[in-house]
Amino acid sequence: MKYLFNVLMLALLLQFTSCEQQESDLISPELSDFTITPKLLGEAPFILTAPKSKSDGAFIYKVNNSNLASIEGNVVTLKKGGVCTITAIQVSSGGYKRDSIQATFPIGVLQQPVMSDFTIESKMLGDAPFELATPKSNSKGLITFTSSNPDVASINGNMVTIKSVGKTTITANQEANGVYMAGKLNAELVVIARPVEDNIVVDIDGNIYKTIKIGTQTWMMENLKTTRYRNGTPIPNLADQAIWQSDLTGGYCIYGNNLANEAVYGKLYNWYAVNNPKELSPEGWHIPSDAEWAILYNYIGGTRYEGGKIQQQGNTYWEYDLGQSNITQFTALPGGGRDEKGIFSSIKYDGIWWTKTRTGVLAVAYDLYNKGYIDRVEREKASGFSVRCIKD
Repeated sequence: MKYLFNVLMLALLLQFTSCEQQESDLISPELSDFTITPKLLGEAPFILTAPKSKSDGAFIYKVNNSNLASIEGNVVTLKKGGVCTITAIQVSSGGYKRDSIQATFPIGVLQQPVMSDFTIESKMLGDAPFELATPKSNSKGLITFTSSNPDVASINGNMVTIKSVGKTTITANQEANGVYMAGKLNAELVVIARPVEDNIVVDIDGNIYKTIKIGTQTWMMENLKTTRYRNGTPIPNLADQAIWQSDLTGGYCIYGNNLANEAVYGKLYNWYAVNNPKELSPEGWHIPSDAEWAILYNYIGGTRYEGGKIQQQGNTYWEYDLGQSNITQFTALPGGGRDEKGIFSSIKYDGIWWTKTRTGVLAVAYDLYNKGYIDRVEREKASGFSVRCIKD
């Protein structure tokens, strides 16, 4: 048994020695010139150029980190930024031994350009074409402009031509350049009708309101609808009940979150929006104080039973027609309200308007009931009511 074991071991040793001698007899293919230029994430897949070699053996490619890149055949697809190493392995062929060579290259990540300072003032129909100011950017990519609504304003180069009343989004589109990817920045252009009468006012959104002089005061005849403060800052739409309850900075909603109500009754604003220093009212107008509402109250008779004199006639918008006269043409509408808990109530039954006056933790409003009664009330500042503006 021991003799047989020794014979087998001798045979294996002879075979190994023979293979070692055959491998040592193979020549190096002398691989060289295997480089890969730096890449940027997002570039198209690229084809590897095989290293120089004296052998005609096939190449197999492997990547050191499959999170950075993948290889199929000799095609490399970039997946993530980092430093990547690819190994070219040439199989043994025609007297040349198996060998390998590596190439290391960086995969850069494209950065988002930082674009800023791109705003457009509201324009009037009939204004001359105007030139857009190019936004600031840390990229040198070419910037071009587009209009989302060419029927309102068209663009040729950086010149804007006003076409009609309405809104359009002007987009500054920046091409990719160097390490920066393509970017864009939007600005809203509002085009309003050019006033031909003294009895209208236009808010920053382009909403047009009729106005009426009542005694010594000039009032809007419609409830406010703006979504932006006078300086262009957006007012948050606090449709969600939980968000409505927690807001302390200013917001609006539409009764029942139903857009159909906005066209007739306008928006409901909490008192924080009414009192915001960015100003809810259009230029030249303001939110009336308690004292200014009292002037109107006294003008129509000075009792709670005189509300019909400022109340829209009929039962198209109010639930009941109780003979209201609207003799002042104030045209009060019953937009209802939303309490501090976010509950809507009283549309078609109550018109409630904020004043800018507060009384401690509460604020003053005026409530006109369907029966024509009007009362001064104090409500939670987180409540949502209609707003009428008065001329400065």
